[in-house]
Amino acid sequence: MRIIVSPDYQQLNEWIQQVPSLFAADKGELLYKGRNQVRLFEVGGEKLVVKRFKRNDIIKSIAYTFFRDSKARRSYENAVALRQRGFQTPHEVAYIEQHFMGFTTQVYYICAYTDSQPIRPRLIEQDPFDETLAVAYARFVASLHEAGVLHRDLNPTNVLVDSHLRFELIDINRMQFFHGAVPKAECMENLTLFYWLTPAYRFILDEYARQRGWTPDDVAEAIRVKERHDKRWIRRKKITHFGRYEVLH
Repeated sequence: MRIIVSPDYQQLNEWIQQVPSLFAADKGELLYKGRNQVRLFEVGGEKLVVKRFKRNDIIKSIAYTFFRDSKARRSYENAVALRQRGFQTPHEVAYIEQHFMGFTTQVYYICAYTDSQPIRPRLIEQDPFDETLAVAYARFVASLHEAGVLHRDLNPTNVLVDSHLRFELIDINRMQFFHGAVPKAECMENLTLFYWLTPAYRFILDEYARQRGWTPDDVAEAIRVKERHDKRWIRRKKITHFGRYEVLH
């Protein structure tokens, strides 16, 4: 078992070593259970969130042992890189990689707990959507892209906000960092991950475009990129979900 602990959390070394056994015993408060599992623990008066990623099959075990960093390691290192660029994510605490016969089989990512909440309820589920938050979110994403930060899972459950409109990113194992701004084509694709082509989406795109100095032609192209993205998504879901999926416009 390989364990890397943040210099700021060395006092938790002993507890961190117990994390796999705590999951095996169903300890902690279950926050999410699906492909991955997320649990909340309180240790020495401090709340910690632990994400156990889906156990690797043999092919992924080979890939994550020899060719790619594990999702837990990438989450940890991306958290460090984000803060270095001036953006917030729950502070990384540690990551754990379990091995069997030399292969990486199970990994865990541990971070600090945050009270911030996903933007989805206020921008998607609420009617009308929160325009103040939409403006702030558009400017936040523009600042990410200008700083060369590309979150490849930038959906509205992975962006958190507090009462002061300060944003935090979670589920950060899939990220890319550029020297300079993110290329425009990549930005357009990244924006498609927000939601369907709703009034909120168009509002956010317009504010984002103002922040980036995009032309009307750029906005029109971003809309075309979004439409192509949604059509591809629908075709894929018709196959994988037998037509059972949510489409809202």
